[in-house]
Amino acid sequence: MIIFDKDIEKVYPGTKMGVLIIRGIMEKEGCKKEDEATFLKKLRDKYEGVTKKELKEQRPVNAYAAYYKKFGQSYHLLSQLDSMLKGKKTCESKSLLLQSMFFNELESMMLTAGHDLNSLEPPLMLNLATGNEGYQSISGRDVTTAAGDLILCDNARVISSILKGPDYDTRITPDTRNVLFTIYAPPGISTHEVRTALMKLEERIRAFAPDSKTEMLEVL
Repeated sequence: MIIFDKDIEKVYPGTKMGVLIIRGIMEKEGCKKEDEATFLKKLRDKYEGVTKKELKEQRPVNAYAAYYKKFGQSYHLLSQLDSMLKGKKTCESKSLLLQSMFFNELESMMLTAGHDLNSLEPPLMLNLATGNEGYQSISGRDVTTAAGDLILCDNARVISSILKGPDYDTRITPDTRNVLFTIYAPPGISTHEVRTALMKLEERIRAFAPDSKTEMLEVL
């Protein structure tokens, strides 16, 4: 499903990529949307008394923090989690797919991207960025990759990177029925951690789209 550039193991030994492909996603009438208030309470209970510094030292956050530090940046999910816990940010979304992905990211603290499967042009390749690749980010802004960053490409373009996020062309839309989720797992994250996060995301989607079919759930 995803071809790894041969140099990745030299630069980032132990890198993994989690892949979840689900087809036929249609919201079933009567299925209850995951409640944000309930989710937030679970998050607050989980992190009560834990400082941001302590969280950075916990798995798997420590692996992402180490990766981002190489580029002089901080792991952005830490800031998003902090905003959620303090009530400065909400995660209400009309898209249950996007809400499920965001909830799963905050719960697992593992970097996840979602793409409309029908928009992709295989094969997919995990590469090291040269720093010259450009693409349109999910916000519609033109971005340029950072040299050495991990980037996921299809046969036509960059579709996501760790530091710059997913692209606009393959984004999840209200018409998305077949989806590819990926979890970037830099060195220090186990196969078990990635698989657990994928299985939880699959469970969330099946809760509102019980007729959907999982085509692939793998850690590469």
